[in-house]
Amino acid sequence: MSLVLILFGTALVSLALFNKVPRYVAPSRPTTGRGAAPARGGTATRRAATGPRAGVRPRVRLVSARLTEQGRALCTAVGGSALIVAFFLPLSGL
Repeated sequence: MSLVLILFGTALVSLALFNKVPRYVAPSRPTTGRGAAPARGGTATRRAATGPRAGVRPRVRLVSARLTEQGRALCTAVGGSALIVAFFLPLSGL
């Protein structure tokens, strides 16, 4: 029980401190040089000459959590309380 509370409290406090959450970025398909729309500017002819491009691998990015000050205060209070309870549970013998 203490380990669960430690993980929960740590997650909430780090969310409040850094204001970032992980987001999964889906993989994209590889583009071929022929008929592919240019990503930026007029580079379609250059890509057509170089051949197919490799797709983007799936990954996890950190993005803004967009928390308000009240949300950050709530995450800090609940997470800190969970950490305090996790500290005192083993001392009480539970």
